[in-house]
Amino acid sequence: MMENAKKIATDVVINASKERVWEALFTRFGEASIYNPNLEGSHFTKGSIGEVGCERQCSLDSKMFVKERIVKADPLKKFTVDIFGGNMPMVKKMMVDLEINPIGNSQTRVILSADFNAKPAFMGSLMKGSMKKKFTDMLIGLKYHLETGNRVSKKTYKPIYKQYQQLQLNQSF
Repeated sequence: MMENAKKIATDVVINASKERVWEALFTRFGEASIYNPNLEGSHFTKGSIGEVGCERQCSLDSKMFVKERIVKADPLKKFTVDIFGGNMPMVKKMMVDLEINPIGNSQTRVILSADFNAKPAFMGSLMKGSMKKKFTDMLIGLKYHLETGNRVSKKTYKPIYKQYQQLQLNQSF
């Protein structure tokens, strides 16, 4: 628990089993750039793939990056990521929980909740909206990737988002 942290929460329903969702988010932790439209690249940097303690580096663009580590996990249910390094401006500290709740055999709700401290602190309130949008875009990208098998990138995301807005509740891409 972080003191005076700003909280963000967002979720999406994906038409895929909890096992497939877990594999994409946890087991293939270093491969986030295949579904996250906010990233130009990502790769494992340290630890054992698919285990607590493994680390990745995510490039937001040619200059900005973050370093992330899985700090705890309840297999097929929930895991916590500590954003512990990088050069993202105004983010002092961030912890992200990803919860995976099956809705039947082939549908899964992914709930992302993040706590963060900004530097300077007053920027936290101003950053909440844009941070939530970025996390929501990541989850929509994950849904698209798992339902279609296609990669998501900054360039391909706009039509994917428009298509997502047209979907009925729990409908697939």
